[in-house]
Amino acid sequence: MLLTESGVKLHAQTPPVRREVHDPAAAPMLQLYKRAIKEMKDRPVWDPTSWWFQANIHWTPQQDDSRGCYEINCFNALLEPPPGATPEVLARIQASRRLVAGEVPLDPSVGVGRDRIWLKCPHRTYDFLPWHRVYLYFFERIIESVVGEPFALPYWNYLDTRYRDFPASFRPAKESDGSDNALYYSDRSPLCRDPNDPSVPASEKPLIRDSDLNWQTAAEQRFFERGEVLGLDRGFSFQLESAPHDQVHGRIGVLKGGIPLGMATPALAARDPIFYLHHSNLDRLWEWWRTQPPLDGDPPRTPDYIWTQEPYLFASPDIQKVGLAAGEAFGMVGTAYSYDQLAPFPTAVAGSPLAASSPRPPSRISRSGGALSVAPSASAATQLSPEPGAGAPVVSPSSRWILRLSDVSWPAAPSGVFDIYLDAPAAGAVAGQPAGSFALFGTADHAIAGHAGQMATEKVIEVTSRMRELIAQGVDPANVRITVVSTSTNAAAVKIGRIELFSR
Repeated sequence: MLLTESGVKLHAQTPPVRREVHDPAAAPMLQLYKRAIKEMKDRPVWDPTSWWFQANIHWTPQQDDSRGCYEINCFNALLEPPPGATPEVLARIQASRRLVAGEVPLDPSVGVGRDRIWLKCPHRTYDFLPWHRVYLYFFERIIESVVGEPFALPYWNYLDTRYRDFPASFRPAKESDGSDNALYYSDRSPLCRDPNDPSVPASEKPLIRDSDLNWQTAAEQRFFERGEVLGLDRGFSFQLESAPHDQVHGRIGVLKGGIPLGMATPALAARDPIFYLHHSNLDRLWEWWRTQPPLDGDPPRTPDYIWTQEPYLFASPDIQKVGLAAGEAFGMVGTAYSYDQLAPFPTAVAGSPLAASSPRPPSRISRSGGALSVAPSASAATQLSPEPGAGAPVVSPSSRWILRLSDVSWPAAPSGVFDIYLDAPAAGAVAGQPAGSFALFGTADHAIAGHAGQMATEKVIEVTSRMRELIAQGVDPANVRITVVSTSTNAAAVKIGRIELFSR
């Protein structure tokens, strides 16, 4: 554990409790959060206790941004001492620059180096969950240093059907007294301000829909890392990141002029206060999955052989380097902090098929004949055809149905949410709720070596409910039409190389 003398230590006594944001018991933490954000936004970018410094740990825009950027000229301007800076302030800025930029150059055009503290979010790697866990932990310590009180992040459990709309305390731009609401962020979906916004189609409501979550697919993964059962068992980490992680980002953020903003892009996501509650919930879901007993023959749910002992690096309030390695992150829940409950759904919800069980081997039922291209703000359809030589599919009432989208690519920065509709071959226009959906969330930043923000080129999406409806209507499950709809204005164009339908 890399902790300086002036750094913070893991809680040795009763750990603080992270509570669901709608729980009245979470209200005191929300008030502290508001207070901290207001103070942190007034602090300079180079100060580790500023809102912008903490957001930039995740990622920043490339240039032309006064709150964080990595192109060399823009970056240098961010860390330019103010006129009349005292020797103490100059020393602090220099210390911050050494931490932020690192000391191992990356590229002459880039202000940050390989051993930097900013621009560190690891996506599509096995570091995704432990890195964000440590990020949130040190973020909480920064909040504590600002407010002078113990602090625990709330979480937003959008898996609970009662909480699919955006949390009410984050919606208004102003408080009742006319002051700014620190929890508000302008670049959000209209549904984040008004859950009943009449300009938003019914198929887009609520903000977080069943089709956005795909939770059961993640919950039933038997491996943390990827398995190899016809490519469907992508591993818990990758599947959770695909959904609900990417989906919630895509549903909250917006696109303007083809540019993703707010939660829709890693470069700006951590500037939105809801970001930290989203990742607090993902951390909780990981801890739930991690503590479930493995089935016979399964590897451990915490496969420590994956990670090195190199620590994830952050900054303390007094500009010292602090960090924790992945192996140290596994035991944090219950010692550094705890959750009011780990169960993904409220215990009152009965019959939820969450217990991990050994799934039947999947059978490929049908596939597309070629690639499918979806233009921005448009839709495209393709007919699935039976797997050659497979014979008639064996269908039972308990069959699960899963789509795999492979070789997914895009020409610009990955962005947008795409709904998937399944219909009979001769059906007219799509209607009702989508059978599933997927989001593009990542960056097109190739100048930063080691960034794993490029999107995975594969999506695995459960479509059981809709397939059972079609089968009940007499539709041959090997002959269904797939329509992909771009739901985000100015979303990126996307090309799907292959679509396959599996049952198991």
